[in-house]
Amino acid sequence: MATTNAPKAAKSSRKDARNTIEEKLNLLLVDLKKELGEGKFKNRIKKAAKLLSKGLDKTKKKVVTVKKKAVKKAKVSTKKAAVAATPDTEK
Repeated sequence: MATTNAPKAAKSSRKDARNTIEEKLNLLLVDLKKELGEGKFKNRIKKAAKLLSKGLDKTKKKVVTVKKKAVKKAKVSTKKAAVAATPDTEK
């Protein structure tokens, strides 16, 4: 029996994103690499890639808005209706 393991479409992790950012920055900043030297350049590229990939995996929480209940003015109107409905005793 031969089992085949199909590769799963995995999520891009933050570490993978950092590696791709580092590769792209290495290609783009070749002149700076010559000026700074290999060691300093490598450290700065790592720091920059870490900062750029910092918020990639996190999902944003939805903000729940709390609605306030409307103040009922029916209590005031029922008192007025009760006063108006009372018969006049002065007749």
